[in-house]
Amino acid sequence: MTPSSGAGAGATNTYSATGELRHSIRPWIDDFFSFTSFSLPLSFSELSLRFNKNIYTFRGNYAIVLLLVFIVTLILRPITAIMFILIIVAWIYFFLARDEPLVVFDFEIGDRLVLILLSVITVVAVAVASVWWNLFLSVMISVLLISLHAILMTPDDTESPYGALLSVVDEDGAERGSYMQDRFGVVFRISEAGVLYLLFSGVWELD
Repeated sequence: MTPSSGAGAGATNTYSATGELRHSIRPWIDDFFSFTSFSLPLSFSELSLRFNKNIYTFRGNYAIVLLLVFIVTLILRPITAIMFILIIVAWIYFFLARDEPLVVFDFEIGDRLVLILLSVITVVAVAVASVWWNLFLSVMISVLLISLHAILMTPDDTESPYGALLSVVDEDGAERGSYMQDRFGVVFRISEAGVLYLLFSGVWELD
C-alpha cells in the first residue's frame, strides 16, 4: 500500500487487470448470442481455430457463465447461494467495476492485493460451506457449454464456411469459373461433414 498522494504517476504506468477483464466481456445480445454467427465447423483445423479464438475473445463472458452455473447448482441451498452471490458482487465491485484505484484512509490498495484478499475469502467460503462438489459439477457443465459455444461460434474475422454458396460474382467468365470451383469445394466439404456426422451417429447407436 502506498499513500494516495504519490499514486498519480505510478498508477498511470501500472497494468490494470480490472480494465482488461472488464473490456473482455463482449455484448451478450449482439455478439455472444448472435445466432446468425453460429455454424458447424467443416474441418478439424477450423474447429481448432474457432475454439482458440473464441476462448480468448469471450473469456469474460465464459467466466460469467461459470459463475451463473455455480449459483444454479446451489439452488437447493439458498443461504449458501446468497452468500456466494454477495461474494460475486464483491468481486464485481472491487475488482471489475472500478475505474479508479481503491483508496482506504488515504492509502491506495493495489489490484494485486485486492485479488489476493478476494481469492482468500472465496476459498475460505468454499471450504466452510463444503461446496466442492457443486464447484466441480459447475466446472464440468460450464466446460461443456463453453466448448459448444466456442466451436459453433464463427469468429468475427473468419468468413462464414457457407459464404461461397451465398455470394454472387458478376465478373468475367474466369472469375465465374473460379467461383464455381469454390462453390463445389464447399459443397464437397459440407457433404464430407455430413458423412462424418452419420458415421459418428452410427457409432453412438452401436454403443
